[in-house]
Amino acid sequence: MRPLTFIVFLFLAGLAAAEAPRPLLAAGADLDAWTKARAGLLARWEMALGSAGKLDYPHTNEIVETFFTPDFQGIIFRQRTGSETWQQVLLMVPLGLKGRAPGVVVPFYDPDRMCGYDLKTKAKLGSERNTAFFGLHLVKQGYVVAAVEAYPFNLLTSAEQAASKGGMGVWRDAAAKLTKQYPQWTGMGKLAYDTRRAADLLAESDFADPTRLAVMGHSLGGKMAFYAGCLDPRFKAIIASDFGIAWDSTNWSDAWYFGPKLKTMRAEGLSHEQLLACAAPTEFFLIAGQYDSQAASGPYLAEARKVHALYGKEDSIEMFDHHTGHQPSWDSLKAAYVWMARKMEMPHPDFAYLDGLAREQAKAAK
Repeated sequence: MRPLTFIVFLFLAGLAAAEAPRPLLAAGADLDAWTKARAGLLARWEMALGSAGKLDYPHTNEIVETFFTPDFQGIIFRQRTGSETWQQVLLMVPLGLKGRAPGVVVPFYDPDRMCGYDLKTKAKLGSERNTAFFGLHLVKQGYVVAAVEAYPFNLLTSAEQAASKGGMGVWRDAAAKLTKQYPQWTGMGKLAYDTRRAADLLAESDFADPTRLAVMGHSLGGKMAFYAGCLDPRFKAIIASDFGIAWDSTNWSDAWYFGPKLKTMRAEGLSHEQLLACAAPTEFFLIAGQYDSQAASGPYLAEARKVHALYGKEDSIEMFDHHTGHQPSWDSLKAAYVWMARKMEMPHPDFAYLDGLAREQAKAAK
């Protein structure tokens, strides 16, 4: 091996070693030992996420609009997330629903891109992003869905968003505003908090079974789903799509996630297999693509699996690596939906609707 090549090899090996998860369990550790260790880990993670302090505001919401599409009944809520902040939540109810059904929180930039409809015009969105319409997929399978918008869009006013300079200006301005208002709170802490507020609305609705809740998201929404799902025991199942479980796999150090605090977190040994282990017995499915390949994510899942096994949940963590880029593939989605149906005690999905969406997408791509 040439000297320069060897140096590069050592550098890359060092990065890989830095990213490798640390053992969670000592040899022979049992559930009692893990339970004690878990409390300390959760405290460290809560400290890392930070806090807004006591958010003293009425946990209220109001119905903005009720409407019907050929695919679902929609109820748009405006829900408080603070004394001066609100979030938009679209409750998607299966047509003809009788009784209560399992509920799924689906966070993303806005509800439109999860429900597949423009909420202002009620027109269906273009079929080129059909694989991304998680809320639409789920409601057609019989789930009640809460599609929720993310910070920064529920933190900046319309005027502040308009004044933000293009590109990532809205995100930078929202991160700065959050830091000014709540210096101890991280953007990721805010994102997880807002996702859990949407779960409050879903659980309290007249449509969802509060004992059967799940959370599912892609990319930014995958980050929100992962954190909220790992920290909130109300969720029975988590599906996260290509969110970047390894710190170096995506932009965790951006100001709207952890910012400069991430350097300290890493130095203190915080890593995502810890959160996934703390989530046990909540079950987890990773849709892996561009940022969450088997090679990058497998060691984290394997380490967390050891803890889940203490709960008798040896098969509670699964992965589908579709190797087709950032957007999920139809095969990966079908595998995830079959998995969710099993965990949420739902019938095996009928994929006729999804197959129709796939054909529309393929036709639009020609």
